[in-house]
Amino acid sequence: MSEELCCSAHLKQKNIAAIRSVLYSVECATKKDIAEACGLSLAACTSLLGEMIADGQVLELSFAAPNGGRPARRFALNPDYAHMLCIYTDNNSFDSTGLVLRISDLSGKTLREKFCPLSDIHPEDLVSLVTETVEKDPLIRTVGIGISGHVLRDGEIESCSFHALDHFNPKTVLESKLGLTVLVENDMYFASYGFYIKNRKDHPYSLSVLYWPSHDGAGAGSVVDGKVVVGSTKFAGGIICLPFPNGSLSTEESFARMIRGDETVSMMGTAAICSIALINPDVIFITGSEAESVSVKDIEQYCMQTVPKSHLPEFRLQANRHEEYMAGIFERAREETTFRRI
Repeated sequence: MSEELCCSAHLKQKNIAAIRSVLYSVECATKKDIAEACGLSLAACTSLLGEMIADGQVLELSFAAPNGGRPARRFALNPDYAHMLCIYTDNNSFDSTGLVLRISDLSGKTLREKFCPLSDIHPEDLVSLVTETVEKDPLIRTVGIGISGHVLRDGEIESCSFHALDHFNPKTVLESKLGLTVLVENDMYFASYGFYIKNRKDHPYSLSVLYWPSHDGAGAGSVVDGKVVVGSTKFAGGIICLPFPNGSLSTEESFARMIRGDETVSMMGTAAICSIALINPDVIFITGSEAESVSVKDIEQYCMQTVPKSHLPEFRLQANRHEEYMAGIFERAREETTFRRI
Protein backbone atom coordinates (compact mmCIF):
# COMPACT_ATOMS: atom_id res chain seq x y z
CA MET A 1 0.00 0.00 0.00
CA SER A 2 1.35 3.43 -0.94
CA GLU A 3 2.13 6.04 1.71
CA GLU A 4 -0.78 8.16 0.48
CA LEU A 5 -3.24 5.28 0.85
CA CYS A 6 -1.85 4.43 4.30
CA CYS A 7 -2.38 8.02 5.45
CA SER A 8 -5.91 8.00 4.03
CA ALA A 9 -6.76 4.71 5.79
CA HIS A 10 -5.31 6.00 9.05
CA LEU A 11 -7.34 9.21 8.82
CA LYS A 12 -10.49 7.21 8.11
CA GLN A 13 -9.99 5.03 11.19
CA LYS A 14 -9.26 8.11 13.27
CA ASN A 15 -12.53 9.71 12.14
CA ILE A 16 -14.49 6.52 12.82
CA ALA A 17 -13.01 6.39 16.32
CA ALA A 18 -14.03 10.03 16.82
CA ILE A 19 -17.62 9.21 15.83
CA ARG A 20 -17.66 6.29 18.27
CA SER A 21 -16.33 8.58 21.00
CA VAL A 22 -19.17 11.05 20.42
CA LEU A 23 -21.77 8.27 20.51
CA TYR A 24 -20.25 6.84 23.72
CA SER A 25 -21.06 10.10 25.47
CA VAL A 26 -24.69 10.55 24.35
CA GLU A 27 -27.78 8.38 24.06
CA CYS A 28 -28.23 9.43 20.44
CA ALA A 29 -27.30 12.28 18.12
CA THR A 30 -28.18 13.70 14.74
CA LYS A 31 -25.76 13.57 11.83
CA LYS A 32 -25.23 17.33 12.10
CA ASP A 33 -24.38 17.07 15.81
CA ILE A 34 -21.90 14.25 15.15
CA ALA A 35 -20.23 16.05 12.25
CA GLU A 36 -19.80 19.25 14.28
CA ALA A 37 -18.42 17.39 17.31
CA CYS A 38 -15.89 15.52 15.15
CA GLY A 39 -14.96 18.45 12.94
CA LEU A 40 -16.13 16.58 9.83
CA SER A 41 -18.02 17.76 6.81
CA LEU A 42 -21.61 16.55 6.61
CA ALA A 43 -20.77 14.54 3.50
CA ALA A 44 -17.82 12.77 5.16
CA CYS A 45 -19.88 12.05 8.28
CA THR A 46 -22.73 10.65 6.17
CA SER A 47 -20.35 8.32 4.33
CA LEU A 48 -18.69 7.01 7.51
CA LEU A 49 -21.98 6.56 9.35
CA GLY A 50 -23.28 4.56 6.41
CA GLU A 51 -20.34 2.17 6.64
CA MET A 52 -20.67 1.89 10.43
CA ILE A 53 -24.38 1.10 10.10
CA ALA A 54 -23.64 -1.59 7.51
CA ASP A 55 -21.01 -3.06 9.85
CA GLY A 56 -23.40 -3.05 12.81
CA GLN A 57 -21.47 -0.54 14.92
CA VAL A 58 -24.17 2.13 14.70
CA LEU A 59 -27.97 2.02 14.76
CA GLU A 60 -30.15 4.38 12.72
CA LEU A 61 -33.09 5.47 14.85
CA SER A 62 -36.39 7.16 14.11
CA PHE A 63 -36.57 10.83 13.17
CA ALA A 64 -36.05 13.42 15.91
CA ALA A 65 -39.13 15.39 16.90
CA PRO A 66 -39.47 18.41 14.60
CA ASN A 67 -38.91 21.88 16.07
CA GLY A 68 -40.27 23.89 13.22
CA GLY A 69 -37.87 22.54 10.64
CA ARG A 70 -37.31 19.30 8.81
CA PRO A 71 -36.95 16.37 11.26
CA ALA A 72 -33.50 14.76 11.35
CA ARG A 73 -32.48 11.15 11.67
CA ARG A 74 -30.83 10.16 14.95
CA PHE A 75 -27.98 7.73 15.36
CA ALA A 76 -26.84 5.67 18.33
CA LEU A 77 -24.11 3.26 19.20
CA ASN A 78 -25.13 -0.39 18.89
CA PRO A 79 -24.59 -1.50 22.51
CA ASP A 80 -24.53 -5.17 21.53
CA TYR A 81 -21.81 -4.79 18.94
CA ALA A 82 -19.44 -5.91 21.68
CA HIS A 83 -19.59 -6.80 25.37
CA MET A 84 -16.89 -6.25 28.01
CA LEU A 85 -16.05 -8.75 30.76
CA CYS A 86 -14.70 -6.99 33.85
CA ILE A 87 -13.24 -9.04 36.73
CA TYR A 88 -11.25 -8.25 39.83
CA THR A 89 -9.78 -10.23 42.70
CA ASP A 90 -11.50 -9.16 45.89
CA ASN A 91 -9.97 -9.33 49.34
CA ASN A 92 -11.91 -6.45 50.83
CA SER A 93 -12.91 -8.22 54.02
CA PHE A 94 -11.71 -10.97 56.32
CA ASP A 95 -14.70 -13.24 55.78
CA SER A 96 -15.52 -12.76 52.08
CA THR A 97 -12.89 -13.10 49.37
CA GLY A 98 -13.09 -14.19 45.76
CA LEU A 99 -13.71 -12.88 42.26
CA VAL A 100 -16.11 -10.08 41.31
CA LEU A 101 -17.49 -10.25 37.76
CA ARG A 102 -19.46 -7.81 35.63
CA ILE A 103 -20.52 -7.99 31.98
CA SER A 104 -21.32 -4.67 30.32
CA ASP A 105 -22.49 -3.75 26.87
CA LEU A 106 -20.65 -1.19 24.77
CA SER A 107 -22.66 1.67 26.26
CA GLY A 108 -21.61 0.72 29.79
CA LYS A 109 -24.92 -0.81 30.86
CA THR A 110 -24.46 -3.69 33.32
CA LEU A 111 -25.89 -6.90 31.89
CA ARG A 112 -24.79 -9.28 34.61
CA GLU A 113 -22.85 -9.07 37.86
CA LYS A 114 -21.94 -11.68 40.45
CA PHE A 115 -19.51 -12.50 43.22
CA CYS A 116 -17.72 -15.87 43.22
CA PRO A 117 -16.56 -16.62 46.78
CA LEU A 118 -13.14 -18.28 46.99
CA SER A 119 -10.87 -18.52 50.03
CA ASP A 120 -7.92 -18.58 47.64
CA ILE A 121 -7.73 -17.99 43.90
CA HIS A 122 -5.70 -20.30 41.70
CA PRO A 123 -4.86 -19.80 37.99
CA GLU A 124 -7.34 -22.51 36.97
CA ASP A 125 -10.13 -20.71 38.88
CA LEU A 126 -9.57 -17.52 36.91
CA VAL A 127 -9.18 -19.28 33.56
CA SER A 128 -12.29 -21.41 34.12
CA LEU A 129 -14.45 -18.47 35.13
CA VAL A 130 -13.43 -16.38 32.12
CA THR A 131 -13.77 -19.31 29.70
CA GLU A 132 -17.22 -20.32 30.94
CA THR A 133 -18.45 -16.71 30.90
CA VAL A 134 -17.23 -16.10 27.34
CA GLU A 135 -18.80 -19.34 26.15
CA LYS A 136 -22.17 -18.17 27.53
CA ASP A 137 -21.83 -14.71 25.97
CA PRO A 138 -20.12 -14.85 22.55
CA LEU A 139 -20.46 -11.06 22.20
CA ILE A 140 -17.65 -10.59 24.73
CA ARG A 141 -14.71 -9.10 22.83
CA THR A 142 -12.48 -7.80 25.61
CA VAL A 143 -11.63 -8.95 29.13
CA GLY A 144 -10.24 -6.65 31.83
CA ILE A 145 -8.79 -8.22 34.98
CA GLY A 146 -7.86 -6.25 38.10
CA ILE A 147 -5.32 -7.81 40.46
CA SER A 148 -4.67 -6.89 44.10
CA GLY A 149 -0.91 -6.94 43.65
CA HIS A 150 1.87 -5.98 41.25
CA VAL A 151 1.49 -6.68 37.53
CA LEU A 152 4.36 -6.49 35.05
CA ARG A 153 4.17 -4.86 31.63
CA ASP A 154 3.54 -8.15 29.81
CA GLY A 155 0.57 -9.01 32.05
CA GLU A 156 2.41 -11.38 34.39
CA ILE A 157 1.36 -11.17 38.03
CA GLU A 158 4.59 -10.63 39.96
CA SER A 159 2.93 -10.76 43.37
CA CYS A 160 -0.65 -10.88 44.57
CA SER A 161 -2.58 -11.01 47.84
CA PHE A 162 -3.79 -14.39 46.50
CA HIS A 163 -0.34 -15.99 46.38
CA ALA A 164 -1.35 -18.88 44.13
CA LEU A 165 -1.55 -16.31 41.30
CA ASP A 166 2.07 -15.19 41.76
CA HIS A 167 4.03 -15.45 38.47
CA PHE A 168 0.92 -16.42 36.50
CA ASN A 169 0.24 -14.56 33.24
CA PRO A 170 -3.54 -14.58 32.58
CA LYS A 171 -3.15 -12.31 29.54
CA THR A 172 -0.95 -14.79 27.66
CA VAL A 173 -3.02 -17.82 28.64
CA LEU A 174 -6.46 -16.35 27.94
CA GLU A 175 -5.58 -14.57 24.69
CA SER A 176 -4.10 -17.82 23.36
CA LYS A 177 -7.06 -19.89 24.55
CA LEU A 178 -9.93 -17.57 23.59
CA GLY A 179 -8.55 -15.24 20.92
CA LEU A 180 -9.79 -12.15 22.79
CA THR A 181 -8.10 -8.98 23.93
CA VAL A 182 -7.16 -9.31 27.61
CA LEU A 183 -5.95 -6.49 29.88
CA VAL A 184 -4.37 -7.25 33.25
CA GLU A 185 -3.49 -4.40 35.63
CA ASN A 186 -3.24 -3.92 39.36
CA ASP A 187 -6.20 -2.67 41.34
CA MET A 188 -4.95 0.90 41.78
CA TYR A 189 -4.38 1.33 38.05
CA PHE A 190 -8.02 0.55 37.28
CA ALA A 191 -9.48 2.17 40.40
CA SER A 192 -7.66 5.49 39.94
CA TYR A 193 -8.67 5.61 36.28
CA GLY A 194 -12.25 4.87 37.34
CA PHE A 195 -12.24 7.75 39.82
CA TYR A 196 -11.00 9.98 36.99
CA ILE A 197 -13.67 8.77 34.55
CA LYS A 198 -16.50 9.19 37.05
CA ASN A 199 -15.37 12.65 38.13
CA ARG A 200 -14.70 14.31 34.79
CA LYS A 201 -14.24 18.06 34.75
CA ASP A 202 -14.57 20.57 31.92
CA HIS A 203 -10.86 21.32 32.12
CA PRO A 204 -7.66 19.23 32.39
CA TYR A 205 -7.00 18.06 35.93
CA SER A 206 -5.08 15.44 37.87
CA LEU A 207 -5.95 13.23 40.80
CA SER A 208 -4.42 10.73 43.19
CA VAL A 209 -6.20 7.90 44.98
CA LEU A 210 -4.98 6.51 48.32
CA TYR A 211 -6.44 3.09 49.10
CA TRP A 212 -6.42 2.30 52.80
CA PRO A 213 -8.17 -0.93 53.83
CA SER A 214 -8.22 -2.09 57.44
CA HIS A 215 -6.92 -5.59 56.73
CA ASP A 216 -4.45 -5.44 53.84
CA GLY A 217 -1.63 -3.38 52.33
CA ALA A 218 -2.29 0.19 51.23
CA GLY A 219 -1.87 1.33 47.65
CA ALA A 220 -2.07 4.45 45.51
CA GLY A 221 -2.69 5.51 41.94
CA SER A 222 -2.49 8.81 40.07
CA VAL A 223 -3.93 10.09 36.80
CA VAL A 224 -2.29 13.03 35.02
CA ASP A 225 -3.61 14.44 31.73
CA GLY A 226 -5.95 11.46 31.45
CA LYS A 227 -3.14 8.89 31.75
CA VAL A 228 -2.47 6.61 34.70
CA VAL A 229 1.03 7.10 36.08
CA VAL A 230 2.72 3.66 36.15
CA GLY A 231 6.47 4.31 36.14
CA SER A 232 9.25 2.39 34.42
CA THR A 233 8.48 -0.97 36.08
CA LYS A 234 4.81 -0.24 36.92
CA PHE A 235 5.69 0.05 40.61
CA ALA A 236 4.35 3.60 40.93
CA GLY A 237 1.85 3.68 43.80
CA GLY A 238 3.73 1.22 46.02
CA ILE A 239 3.26 3.44 49.07
CA ILE A 240 3.80 0.52 51.45
CA CYS A 241 7.53 1.20 50.87
CA LEU A 242 7.42 4.84 51.99
CA PRO A 243 9.50 5.96 54.99
CA PHE A 244 6.61 6.52 57.36
CA PRO A 245 7.00 8.68 60.52
CA ASN A 246 8.49 5.89 62.66
CA GLY A 247 10.99 4.77 60.04
CA SER A 248 11.11 2.68 56.90
CA LEU A 249 8.89 -0.36 57.18
CA SER A 250 8.71 -3.84 55.77
CA THR A 251 5.38 -4.94 54.30
CA GLU A 252 4.57 -6.97 57.42
CA GLU A 253 5.38 -4.13 59.79
CA SER A 254 3.43 -1.69 57.63
CA PHE A 255 0.35 -3.89 57.79
CA ALA A 256 0.60 -4.31 61.56
CA ARG A 257 0.83 -0.56 62.11
CA MET A 258 -1.59 0.41 59.41
CA ILE A 259 -4.49 -1.11 61.30
CA ARG A 260 -3.70 0.79 64.51
CA GLY A 261 -6.13 3.69 64.58
CA ASP A 262 -3.73 6.02 66.40
CA GLU A 263 -1.29 6.00 63.47
CA THR A 264 -3.78 6.10 60.58
CA VAL A 265 -3.77 9.89 60.16
CA SER A 266 0.03 10.20 60.21
CA MET A 267 0.45 7.36 57.69
CA MET A 268 -2.30 8.60 55.36
CA GLY A 269 -0.97 12.13 55.74
CA THR A 270 2.56 11.06 54.84
CA ALA A 271 1.30 9.30 51.71
CA ALA A 272 -0.75 12.39 50.80
CA ILE A 273 2.27 14.71 51.29
CA CYS A 274 4.36 12.53 48.97
CA SER A 275 1.62 12.66 46.34
CA ILE A 276 1.32 16.45 46.65
CA ALA A 277 5.09 16.95 46.40
CA LEU A 278 5.54 14.64 43.41
CA ILE A 279 2.25 14.93 41.48
CA ASN A 280 0.61 18.08 42.88
CA PRO A 281 -2.89 16.72 42.06
CA ASP A 282 -6.06 18.78 42.03
CA VAL A 283 -7.90 16.13 44.06
CA ILE A 284 -6.88 13.31 46.40
CA PHE A 285 -9.45 10.59 47.04
CA ILE A 286 -8.95 8.49 50.16
CA THR A 287 -10.79 5.20 49.82
CA GLY A 288 -10.95 1.84 51.58
CA SER A 289 -12.50 0.98 54.95
CA GLU A 290 -10.07 3.17 56.92
CA ALA A 291 -11.41 6.24 55.12
CA GLU A 292 -14.26 6.07 57.63
CA SER A 293 -11.87 6.51 60.57
CA VAL A 294 -10.49 9.93 59.56
CA SER A 295 -11.80 13.33 58.53
CA VAL A 296 -10.72 15.71 55.80
CA LYS A 297 -9.73 18.18 58.51
CA ASP A 298 -7.41 15.56 60.10
CA ILE A 299 -5.56 14.99 56.83
CA GLU A 300 -5.39 18.67 55.91
CA GLN A 301 -3.96 19.63 59.30
CA TYR A 302 -1.34 16.90 59.09
CA CYS A 303 -0.31 17.93 55.57
CA MET A 304 -0.08 21.61 56.55
CA GLN A 305 2.79 20.77 58.89
CA THR A 306 5.02 20.69 55.79
CA VAL A 307 2.87 21.73 52.79
CA PRO A 308 1.67 25.36 52.43
CA LYS A 309 -2.12 25.57 52.54
CA SER A 310 -2.18 27.18 49.08
CA HIS A 311 -0.81 23.95 47.59
CA LEU A 312 -3.23 21.54 49.27
CA PRO A 313 -5.53 19.64 46.90
CA GLU A 314 -9.19 19.01 47.48
CA PHE A 315 -9.54 15.92 49.71
CA ARG A 316 -12.48 13.54 49.34
CA LEU A 317 -13.22 10.51 51.51
CA GLN A 318 -15.06 7.53 50.01
CA ALA A 319 -14.81 4.12 51.66
CA ASN A 320 -16.29 2.01 48.85
CA ARG A 321 -14.50 1.99 45.51
CA HIS A 322 -16.41 -0.80 43.72
CA GLU A 323 -18.14 1.32 41.08
CA GLU A 324 -14.99 3.31 40.32
CA TYR A 325 -12.95 0.10 40.10
CA MET A 326 -15.41 -1.43 37.63
CA ALA A 327 -15.66 1.82 35.68
CA GLY A 328 -11.89 1.87 35.25
CA ILE A 329 -11.78 -1.73 34.03
CA PHE A 330 -14.70 -1.15 31.64
CA GLU A 331 -13.36 2.09 30.17
CA ARG A 332 -9.90 0.67 29.53
CA ALA A 333 -11.40 -2.52 28.08
CA ARG A 334 -13.62 -0.50 25.75
CA GLU A 335 -10.65 1.63 24.68
CA GLU A 336 -8.74 -1.53 23.76
CA THR A 337 -11.61 -3.28 22.00
CA THR A 338 -10.79 -4.10 18.39
CA PHE A 339 -13.42 -3.03 15.86
CA ARG A 340 -13.48 -4.38 12.32
CA ARG A 341 -11.70 -2.06 9.93
CA ILE A 342 -14.23 -0.70 7.47
